[in-house]
Amino acid sequence: MRILLMTPFLTIGGADRLNLDVVRQLTGRGFRFSVVATLPHAHEWRPLFESITSDVVTLHPMIAPEQQPAFVRDLIRSRHIQALLISNSQFGYALLPYLRRHCPDVVVLDLLHAVEPHWLDGGYPQLSLRQRAWIDLSITVSGDLRDWMIARGGDPDRIVVSPAAIDVNVWDPAHFDRATIRQALGIPLNLPLLLFVGRLATEKRPRLAVRILRDVAQRGVPFDALLIGEGPERPVLERMLRDPVLHNVRLTGALPSERVREALAAADLLLLPSAYEGIAVAIYEAMAMGVVPVAADVGGQRELVTPDCGILVPPSGDETTAYAAAIIGLLTDPTQRAAMGARARQRIVDHFRLDLMGDRMDAFIRHAVDHSARAGRAIPTPEEAARSAIEASHLARQARDVARLWETGGYAGDIDLPPARRAALRIVRSARKHLRPWYRRLAARDGSRLRRGVLTVRDWVVRWAYRG
Repeated sequence: MRILLMTPFLTIGGADRLNLDVVRQLTGRGFRFSVVATLPHAHEWRPLFESITSDVVTLHPMIAPEQQPAFVRDLIRSRHIQALLISNSQFGYALLPYLRRHCPDVVVLDLLHAVEPHWLDGGYPQLSLRQRAWIDLSITVSGDLRDWMIARGGDPDRIVVSPAAIDVNVWDPAHFDRATIRQALGIPLNLPLLLFVGRLATEKRPRLAVRILRDVAQRGVPFDALLIGEGPERPVLERMLRDPVLHNVRLTGALPSERVREALAAADLLLLPSAYEGIAVAIYEAMAMGVVPVAADVGGQRELVTPDCGILVPPSGDETTAYAAAIIGLLTDPTQRAAMGARARQRIVDHFRLDLMGDRMDAFIRHAVDHSARAGRAIPTPEEAARSAIEASHLARQARDVARLWETGGYAGDIDLPPARRAALRIVRSARKHLRPWYRRLAARDGSRLRRGVLTVRDWVVRWAYRG
């Protein structure tokens, strides 16, 4: 069976890790994949996808926005695609009526990770619900997300759960020498090590993590901590870590998976106080390595983290104190900590192995194909298909122009713009470069309102500069 995976990026992150695992697992079961990345990006993980399938296409800058709908249609036809799998692609959702009209025999599935409360009233799960007339099966990573969709009108018969998973043979602490790794990190063997692993962005709440670690340190409990990740919050965190109380907390930047595994092999606790998640991939990794998670009780995380192998903290009340108390309890009781770590790994081995996830995805896709062949399927009108193509082209154009706006040194195509617009773009790019430190300081105090305002101004500049 030939599947087209449509995703915005091929880059470092939990969603792309799951996409990569799905492609690898299903390819090993006889499926063949084509992959389309829909947004302008560096696509750092493209070589990883190309190691599994040679048919990887990035729409930008190869294909003009107005040609992208027809390009995807023709790719489906030329590759004899039988199933389309959408993973976090706004462009893909917008294009569905057009594709259903022109490729009516293709089965449509989507893979959903998490509710995003501050975008489109729920993010990709909400987009999935809006386009449910054209989707044969939605696959969620948690029962919590499935329940969220059903409560908002989703069809229970067409929404299933397939949790993410992990390769327990690769993520195995038995492969590592804990003492050697700790010596390389400069951490004494008897000193507990905490990790934060994730993008340094507001949704992961790394600032809260630092405040929690400060609280623990002020109570005189010894530990070392590493913050592993990169992102827009880093300058704020660097200032916070100038506090002498936090001399034992270090920022490492982003690390490759091999280095993350080494750090987890040396660690005792994972701290992840996210604002929202589906189920964080970092928790799967930590538990597989025998590390006890102390994380936010959000999304479907309690479906993975049970009380015998980790601690979840509700996102309300005095969270700093609640997290600090949980961490101190584990830091001061090494016997309980070791027992919980062993149970955490066993839970992953028993229920969240990659081969189990591959079996589920295989069964779901084959069921969707068999069922769609028997069921009557709605076909969009020509007008609906045309509106779909226009909307998708608009999204592609907007994505291209935003990337074009921020391109370092300007964009070659700017030479075709009137002189006034070129001058305005130079001013905007220069302002962004010089004002970014001030923006980050302000965002530390008022993230959401300021960010929305900046995005509004950015979108206005894009529309004005590139209109027509």
